[in-house]
Amino acid sequence: MKSLVIKLFGTKKEKKTFKFSKIESVLLKPIGDAIGDAVVHIAHLEQIKKALPNVKIAVLVTSRNKLIFSQANVVDMILEDKVSTYLSQRGHWDLYLDFKPTFTTKSIILDSILKPKFIINFGKKQKSIYNLDTVKNYDFTTVFPKQVHFADYLNYAIFADFLEKNQVNYNLNIPNELSSFANTLWQEKKIRLLLNPQGSMREISTQELSELLSMIDKRYVQHISCLLTNTTNSAEYLSKIKAPFEISLAPNSDILGYCALVNSADIVIAVDGGGVHISCALGKKLLSFYANHPANIARWYPKPKKDVETFMVIADKWTEDNNDTRGFSLVAPAKWLNHQFAKLIEKYTAC
Repeated sequence: MKSLVIKLFGTKKEKKTFKFSKIESVLLKPIGDAIGDAVVHIAHLEQIKKALPNVKIAVLVTSRNKLIFSQANVVDMILEDKVSTYLSQRGHWDLYLDFKPTFTTKSIILDSILKPKFIINFGKKQKSIYNLDTVKNYDFTTVFPKQVHFADYLNYAIFADFLEKNQVNYNLNIPNELSSFANTLWQEKKIRLLLNPQGSMREISTQELSELLSMIDKRYVQHISCLLTNTTNSAEYLSKIKAPFEISLAPNSDILGYCALVNSADIVIAVDGGGVHISCALGKKLLSFYANHPANIARWYPKPKKDVETFMVIADKWTEDNNDTRGFSLVAPAKWLNHQFAKLIEKYTAC
C-alpha cells in the first residue's frame, strides 16, 4: 500500500531552476500546532518578509494555533489544515515550506493535491518505507547541524543567503482590550510575579516550586502580587503550593488572553514550553526550567530580546526524556530572582 502511495503521489517533477527572488507566495506547514512552535514560526515568516517585502504569506493551522498566527501582521491568510483546503488551494502557491518532521500517507497525498511550484522540507525522520530517499515529493531538503535552535532553521535553507543572519527576534501583538483586562488582575503597586509551571507535557513539581518561593528574601514578600496561569488541574496544583505570600489563580482564557496575562507580568517563572517563548516574544524577565536533555535544550532554549534578563535552570541529572523537569538546584535561580526583585522594588515603592 505505502509503495503504491509513493508511486502515485510521492514523486515530483524536477524543476530546473529555483529563484527565491521571484517567489510571490509562501505557504507554511508548521512543525506542530503547539503555541511555542507558532511563536518561532512567526519569526521565520518575518525573516522571509524582510527578504521579500511583497510576498503573500499563508499558514496551515489547527484550532490550537489559529489565534496566535491570526495576530501576526506578517501572515496574510489563515488556512485550516483540512482536505478541502488542499483541494481549493491547488496550484496557488509558489513556495511550500514543509516543517512536518515525518512523512505520512495522508501528508504525501495532500501535498500532491496541493501542487505548489516548489516544496522545501526541513528534514524527515527516517522510516523503513517513508523517508527522504524513497519519497521524492520535494524539490529541496534542508540539512543543518544536530544542535541548532529551531528559530535558526531558515538559516540553513537553500535561500539562506537572502535572509538577514541577525539574532532571530520573536514578536507578538496583544489587543488593547485584553491588555487592559489583564492589568486589572494584579494588586496595585506591587511586583507582578506570574507562575507558569505547567505545560501540556511538563511541569515543575509543587515541592520544588514551593522551595524556590520560600527562598525569596523576606524584604520583598509584601511587595509581590502573584498569579498562577490557569490550565488543566491548575486549581489542584495551586492547593499544593506553599508560599510566603498569596497566590491567586488567573481566570481561564483563550491563548491571546493568556499572552496578555504574560505581557502584564514583571517576572515569569515558566517550565519549558510555550510560556517560555511567549515571555521572550513579549520581553519579559524570565526564569525558565528545562530537563537536562541537551538536544532539546539546543533546539528550544529561550531567545530573549536584547538586554532583557533571563535565567535558564537545567535539571541536575541528564535524561533521555525531555519532559523530565525535576531535580533542580535552586540556590542560583533564587539568587537571580531576588536580584530582580531588588531592582523592581525601587520602581513600585517610588510610585
